[in-house]
Amino acid sequence: MGGTHSGQPSDERSVDRSATTLLLSGSGGSGALDRLDVTPDAAEVLVVSAERSATAVVDEWRTAHRTLPAAFGLISFGEFARSAATAEDDDAPSRRSLPGHDVTVTTMSDPGNLQRLGTAVTLYLDDWADTDRETVVYVDDLGPFVEAGDLEPTFQFLHLLSQTVTGIDATLVVRADASTTDERTVDTLRPLFDRVLDDDVAPPALDTHTLHELLRNPRRRFVLRSLFEDDEATLDRLASRLATWENGTDDPTDAERTRAFTALASVHVPRLAEAGLVVFDRSEKRVTLSDVARGTERLEEHLNGSFDG
Repeated sequence: MGGTHSGQPSDERSVDRSATTLLLSGSGGSGALDRLDVTPDAAEVLVVSAERSATAVVDEWRTAHRTLPAAFGLISFGEFARSAATAEDDDAPSRRSLPGHDVTVTTMSDPGNLQRLGTAVTLYLDDWADTDRETVVYVDDLGPFVEAGDLEPTFQFLHLLSQTVTGIDATLVVRADASTTDERTVDTLRPLFDRVLDDDVAPPALDTHTLHELLRNPRRRFVLRSLFEDDEATLDRLASRLATWENGTDDPTDAERTRAFTALASVHVPRLAEAGLVVFDRSEKRVTLSDVARGTERLEEHLNGSFDG
């Protein structure tokens, strides 16, 4: 889908730890697992795959990381699952070891049954709750889940999953096929993620034109001006200050603060983060001016310039 969706891609190509990332990449998922920044012997990794077999996922992991994680779980709807589904008419998750590998596989047959999928994911996370290892959840190709269950229930599933993962300081990566995922789907799911990485779009250069287009919106300029003064701020504080400024009052209403908070959290701060100008810690609801912003020549001039043209 290239650059058709709104917003700018991040200037980082790797996936951050303790973050939620939507990864738009080519078909087949080739190379996606090597984007996970993990130390295998100190990690717990859960892979959810709607179409690829468990063996194929394990083989790709070994190619990318050489050794398996300390704990490796798979939820598979692929050929391994289809062979088991004949004996499981209710699609109840069935966990077993993958022959020849130190891997636990949960087999399911219906990618549209997102409630059962959520239960299967939770069982793995509960099993790993008492360890001090880093936890990564990777959904390999979102398309089959959207096709089987529609976009709205997929949004609800990912919303709950991202909340759960963020709550345990884990990492969530959801891959979508850039060639088949439409703009509406990306724009609908975008607010759920800290970052959206698009392999088909080169990282933007923060030249004069790029900055001018990004900073046309007065709310984004307000955020950056505030951070140049304080370096970092909570989202609540930024929203309160924005509501005060926009409404010309020292005592904005709760509704005015809520509107400002929603706009910053769902649109403007993520856009600035994707451009590399701020660091957005979604779990802590904290925004920090980035080194890129500090080092961008004449950025403050853009913040104070005219945007009438």
